[in-house]
Amino acid sequence: MKLSDWMDLLPAEEMVHLIRQEEEPPLDAIWAKAQRRAERARKAAKKPAKRWKRTLLIAAAICVAAAGTALAAAIFRWNQPLVEQYNPPETIREGLIQTGKDLNYRVEHDGVAVTFQQVIGDENEIQVLFQVESLDGQGWKGGFRTVDFFLDGVSPDYRVCQMGGWQTVGDTSQGDKQRGAAVQDFALFINPVTSIDGRVITVRVKDFFREDSYTLQRAGIDWQTASPDIAETWQASFRVDYSLLTKTDTYYPNKPVKVGDTWTLHQISISPLSAKVVLLPPSENAIFDPANEGIDFDDEDFTAWEASEIVYYMDDGSVRVLNTRGSSAGIGGDDAVFLGRPYWAIDTSQIRAIAVGPMTKINGITFYEPRENPEDYPIHYFLK
Repeated sequence: MKLSDWMDLLPAEEMVHLIRQEEEPPLDAIWAKAQRRAERARKAAKKPAKRWKRTLLIAAAICVAAAGTALAAAIFRWNQPLVEQYNPPETIREGLIQTGKDLNYRVEHDGVAVTFQQVIGDENEIQVLFQVESLDGQGWKGGFRTVDFFLDGVSPDYRVCQMGGWQTVGDTSQGDKQRGAAVQDFALFINPVTSIDGRVITVRVKDFFREDSYTLQRAGIDWQTASPDIAETWQASFRVDYSLLTKTDTYYPNKPVKVGDTWTLHQISISPLSAKVVLLPPSENAIFDPANEGIDFDDEDFTAWEASEIVYYMDDGSVRVLNTRGSSAGIGGDDAVFLGRPYWAIDTSQIRAIAVGPMTKINGITFYEPRENPEDYPIHYFLK
């Protein structure tokens, strides 16, 4: 029986508070609450002895399992907005929403509070979720001029770990209505290139503006050099633990693919939350040019990197196109690396094949559709 199955013996907030006050898990508090629950069960049950004993046995198991480590008691569970955002299928829901790490660390400066809430993700991409609140209740449209992170206290080498950007999260159906709110939610994306398991990440936001850069520009103010409304720093640190994140399955096809020059499809890493595909170049000046029928790469709005997407072909015959970005930065600096995020969490056991390449143009440059078969792309791999 897992400790996490019975951690509702204490509310999450009370558990976190007690853990911060004590370096050891609050076993006495767990035991006391378990006894109270057992007493209620004993009075209410038709067969009081068995249920009463069972509840105390559960509490005893919790105390034994938690003894010796405060981390064991800090059980993580996704909040409801996060579950709704990723909408994981029932086949993986329960396991997925118990991955990650709680931070619950709040920093306040001059009426603006940043709560670093949770860490979720996998070995491809780590997401740090945080909430920004104007304590006076006034909305704001600006934000932080600087959002960055550090690895073990220093700026990371791009060949080890990269920043994947940050964005507003939450109820995306609100669109621009969210802007100007007194409380807004964000996610910072961090993309390890090599393993960073056990290393310490520090997330930092600084220099807060109430107005957005466009409004300032219209007023003749340069966002990059202007004095911020609050010239402070909000930050939090945590140790990366891959065992707490979503399981990532990695394959090494090491098969040649003709994309301009002949590259090597080296690595495919997938989880319910992301996919990464890595191709190794045959030489330092290798040309990467996937089959581009249907897309005009002479249009400066598109490149071979930007127009390519990661595509899943599922067991049930459906096709899932991931929100994909390409990067030439990787191990050695010359690899072709594609990172994709599904719009909803995916049960990876149901993926039949994966492919990478440009969509087929069906309406100008506005809409694209994936190709019918994985083999229609030069970069493809069958998982089954």
